[in-house]
Amino acid sequence: MKYSLKINKKLISFELIEKNNNFQILLDEKKYSAELIKIDSNLFSLICDGSTYTIAIQKEGKKIDLFFKGELFSYEIPSQRDKAGSENTSGIDKIAAPMPGRVVKLLKSVGDSVSEGDGVVVVEAMKMESELKTTIDGKITDISVKEGDTLDLGAHILTVESEDKK
Repeated sequence: MKYSLKINKKLISFELIEKNNNFQILLDEKKYSAELIKIDSNLFSLICDGSTYTIAIQKEGKKIDLFFKGELFSYEIPSQRDKAGSENTSGIDKIAAPMPGRVVKLLKSVGDSVSEGDGVVVVEAMKMESELKTTIDGKITDISVKEGDTLDLGAHILTVESEDKK
């Protein structure tokens, strides 16, 4: 099964194959063999390619903290939008309405530079406001709505284009 983890702004994908309580991990075209033994609720013994390690894992919501070899590593389970952004090689991020709603506030204008993760528009749906964010660095090249407009599911809101887009 394929998995993804977000570390800072970088998305790491790997494949985990379980065979008889052992695992094969495929990461960056390299293959690792591992066995994971649960010691208690958050503590595990990891045997990876012949070496044994004790690791502690704590999961809270979308955040995963892993204590390994004296260091603490924090990961985040990426959203579908994060995954889609990492697969975006076109250099264009077309932001669309995730559900029917209303445009509350445009946070950027055409020509503004944005960085990955910057909020670009606030939308309201079912009495809840959500800030939509870009998944790439670039410039706003098109805005199809204005504040107060109603949105259908999937309606185009704005476009961000990478400045080094081919």
